[in-house]
Parts: sequence; C-alpha cells; structure tokens
Amino acid sequence: MRAPSRVVAGTLVLTLGLAAGCGAPESGEGGGETFLAFASSFEGFRGWESFPVPEGMGDGTVHTLGPRTEYLNRRPAEGDTEFAVGTILVKETTSEALADRKVFAMVKRGGDYNAAGARGWEWFELKNLDEERVSIVWRGVGPPAGEMYGGDPNAGCNGCHVGAKENDFVLSDAITLEGL
Repeated sequence: MRAPSRVVAGTLVLTLGLAAGCGAPESGEGGGETFLAFASSFEGFRGWESFPVPEGMGDGTVHTLGPRTEYLNRRPAEGDTEFAVGTILVKETTSEALADRKVFAMVKRGGDYNAAGARGWEWFELKNLDEERVSIVWRGVGPPAGEMYGGDPNAGCNGCHVGAKENDFVLSDAITLEGL
C-alpha cells in the first residue's frame, strides 16, 4: 500500500485546521477562550432578539444614526458581569433600502484581543448582500485608515466604548448586563 502524498496529507491537515477554527470558541494563549467571527457568523441576524431604537435616541455620537434596530445573538446568564465569548451585537439603520443601510457589529472575541481598548471586543462594518447574508467591509480594533465609523472621520470604536466599561463596553440603553 502506498503512503499518502505530501499534497494529500497537507490538504487534510489544512482542511481539519480550518474546520476546527470555523467560529467555534477555543482556548486562547494567555487570555482564555476566544472566538473568531466570519461573515457567516452574522447570517440571519434579523431573526435574533431585537431592540428597536427610535430616531433621536442615543448618546450623541455615531450611535445616533437615525432609527435603527440592535440585535443580540444571545443573552448573558443572570448575574454575569460580562458578555460571553461569542456574543454578537449588530446595529442596523432602518430608514434606508436594505443595500444602503449602515450595519455595524461588535463581537466578543475574548482572550487578550483589543487589550488597550474595549478588552475582548472586535468591531465590524458589514454590508447587506440580501435579507440573510452580509459581507465584512472591515474588522478590527477600529476602522482602518481611510474608513469612517458611522460617517464620522474622527470616530473610532474604542474611544466611546471604553466609557461603558461597567456594561462590558456595550453602549446600549436596551442591551445591558443588568436589564436583559
């Protein structure tokens, strides 16, 4: 019997490695459990628990984008002092056509990610592809050079969210550790 070729063996290792890392929480080096979100992680977000936010509500920053809906993929357990790794929050404006809506998200990536800002959280701008699917425009600790957050060229995510440390960096009147 012939031994598998290096190409076949390498493909098998790559395939198994990718399958193991497809958005499932895993142990992170030095920082605990981690979660890596992909575009598929946001599929069907409009079916998650939703929190309509009327126009004029917000904190006076880019969160005042007009009427919008905030979505949460899972609630924290009662008494939790932070959101669980793998928690996803999506904020979508609602007054435009689907393709023109502003869609932002924050994902509790966990570990040591974003240690100098909203610890454990990763920020996203998303683009609607259709009613169910989105693409990722950018992701990271804030928008990349040349990109804006909510139309504000000076805005970053951490600058405001660090002020909500008591709510695990989530800026929302409806999505709170104590109120869910």
